Amino acid sequence: MDRLQAIENTRFLGREFLLWLWFVSETQDGMVTLPTEDPDKDPTVEIVIDDRIVLEPSYGQGNRHLLSGMEPSTAPETAFALQMNNMPSEMKMKVIRGSQAWAFSLRGEDLLLRSLRIPEVLSQKDDDYLYERIYLLEEMEEILEQLWHLFINARTSPLWDETRSNIQNWIQTKPTLLNI
Repeated sequence: MDRLQAIENTRFLGREFLLWLWFVSETQDGMVTLPTEDPDKDPTVEIVIDDRIVLEPSYGQGNRHLLSGMEPSTAPETAFALQMNNMPSEMKMKVIRGSQAWAFSLRGEDLLLRSLRIPEVLSQKDDDYLYERIYLLEEMEEILEQLWHLFINARTSPLWDETRSNIQNWIQTKPTLLNI
């Protein structure tokens, strides 16, 4: 199988990753424990779905849903789109570790990270400022890579059927009606 075909055959995993992150953010209070060998690093990160979600049909043609504003992840329109077999294709989110927060958009199709905002840099000297920014970028890359590995390990685990069932139940129990 050539490389392009392999990429095309696994493209769905990025969208499933976004859905899994969303599921974790709502069912585990967004808290994820990452594997770490550094005792100085807090292994726990919090995932928060921010103010923009794009949903598209899982397969075939259909409407693209762009929801933005305050907490679109809990909006009835979002729940309805999920229940109609739409999957997140892009989400704006925050990852928080300790007192540091990164904000960005992540595209499921190719896991492209866009509009990354890193935590505030504390150094004032030019060289230290640059090195600290690079360190914060590398830390975000490490966190995303660890989240991806957690997802892939869950996805290939014998327990995936149970996880998938939990995700489906979570989707079905999301409220789709406005209470007026």
